[in-house]
Amino acid sequence: MRKSNQALDLAPGQDSFLDVTCNLVGILIILIMVIGTRTQTAALQADPDAERLDMLPKPDLAAARAAAVAVESDIREIDGKIKRQLVEVAYRRKERDKMLEVLTAVERQLQQQRGTLDGEQQARLTATRELLAAREEWEDLKAGRQALEHAASTPNVIEHLPTPMAKTVFGTELHFRLLQGRLTPIPWDQLVAKLKEEAPGNVAKLKDAAAVTETLGPIGGFWMKYTLRRVQQLASAGGGLAVQQRIELDRFVLVPVQEDLGEPLEQALRAGSEFQETLAHADPDRTTVTVWVYPDSFNQFRTLKAELFRRGFLTAGRPLPEGHPIGGSPDGSRSASQ
Repeated sequence: MRKSNQALDLAPGQDSFLDVTCNLVGILIILIMVIGTRTQTAALQADPDAERLDMLPKPDLAAARAAAVAVESDIREIDGKIKRQLVEVAYRRKERDKMLEVLTAVERQLQQQRGTLDGEQQARLTATRELLAAREEWEDLKAGRQALEHAASTPNVIEHLPTPMAKTVFGTELHFRLLQGRLTPIPWDQLVAKLKEEAPGNVAKLKDAAAVTETLGPIGGFWMKYTLRRVQQLASAGGGLAVQQRIELDRFVLVPVQEDLGEPLEQALRAGSEFQETLAHADPDRTTVTVWVYPDSFNQFRTLKAELFRRGFLTAGRPLPEGHPIGGSPDGSRSASQ
């Protein structure tokens, strides 16, 4: 009877142990769920960063490859220059060695000849050598002094032209062509006047053709090749529309009779040249000089522009591609002077 009571007394303790164990297991399950939730949230937060990384600009492989090729080309060029310099140094070193050999042989011969001379002759020879050495040193000092004086007295000249302000050209305009360093006057006004005179006589040729090309000249060393065209347009007439036809100039180009026209720029800038005579009869306040210049004469154009500025003339530059003829059309732009 006593044993049965003891067994009944132990049962509540076992129930408490089981309750504690169940609680611990429940807590562990809750912790595992919390950790899993946090891990998923961290993964979701990391995804936008990955997307931002994908949105970053990728390096331009083509540009990098081109830069690498350019650097490699520069390295090869520098390497070639270094090799040429090394060859030049080796050549100069051989020349120096030959000169030293010659000088050594001459010195040896002088020593041998000195041994055959008496004391007075040796003293005279020594004095002559010292005199020659002193004279060479004096000449070097004199040349160095002159170089220093010239460097100190020669100022550095910086050519400056005022900042140009472009404006459309109106009034008298002189035209010149600057090609291969030669300056050629263009009889622009004479050619245009001749065009106005001859063009009406070619209108009849447009009766059965949409366009016609003719040539006039030469004048002043240039032919003018021009094209006339027939244009149709609608115009109001009597409350309705009617088709009207008119003849207009399409375009023209100037063709030189020979390539070596004009005079070299150096000669043109001298007094008495054709260019100087043309400027002498022009009023700088009312005249603009337009220069049709080609790529091979851009440097000469700067010299010409400085001379025109000194003379008080406005200058309008008309750069042309190589091989492109001088020309114009009704739709073209007027020159802009500076």
